[in-house]
Amino acid sequence: MWVLGIETATASQSVALLQDQEILAEASWSGADTRGGKLLPMVDSVLRKAGLVPGSIDAIAVSVGPGSFTGVRVGLATAKGLALGTNAFLVGVSTLEALAAGYDVLRKGTLCALLHAGRGEVYAAMYGRGDDSELKPICPESVLSPEEVASRALALIKGEIHLIGDGVDRYRDRLEAAFQGRGRITDEGVSAVPSATMVARLAFGGMQRTTAEMPRQKEVVPVYLRRAQAELNWEKGLVGSPLARLAKAAR
Repeated sequence: MWVLGIETATASQSVALLQDQEILAEASWSGADTRGGKLLPMVDSVLRKAGLVPGSIDAIAVSVGPGSFTGVRVGLATAKGLALGTNAFLVGVSTLEALAAGYDVLRKGTLCALLHAGRGEVYAAMYGRGDDSELKPICPESVLSPEEVASRALALIKGEIHLIGDGVDRYRDRLEAAFQGRGRITDEGVSAVPSATMVARLAFGGMQRTTAEMPRQKEVVPVYLRRAQAELNWEKGLVGSPLARLAKAAR
């Protein structure tokens, strides 16, 4: 099965093309200030490297968040457009799960995946790995302060907890204090990012475990965990309506 993976929910963006679990081609770039402008050229690039045309793709796996609101929307809209044009399966994958699954430094134990969410908060999820190294969620994905993450983790988990993701880099001092010596922070964990390769692998694994035939256009929706600042500003009356602004400019 040919699977195209897309990850644009974070600043470390990437695309990858896999045949089952084998990587055929991949590309990554900084998504800072690009507004998604590099995504389609990169998709074209990996397909050319593999010698494939878009119609050859069997499934498109896309990271659906949480993460950058703009990045999530760009990735999902592009994936949906490609799926419609190629009749490929469309599969949504959690950005936090892709981050955690790609952290192969930890073969057994507990890890907490953290992505910078702005406003002094992080997107957080906790996972455990047993003897079989399979990743198992411990609690629902949430948007929390670093201190709230630590409080929840220490209440649920005994022993050391590996902290990974750019949220660790952003709030390292606060996390170290809040975890009271039980949060393990390493260079590998701080630099860990979700990847399109892992998005594709998780999607392929999920499809292999599905007994019923998947619909080609299964509803895939973004996961934001909280509302955009623009919506909150609108409700607070801090942003005028477009029509009101046009009327004011015309006077």
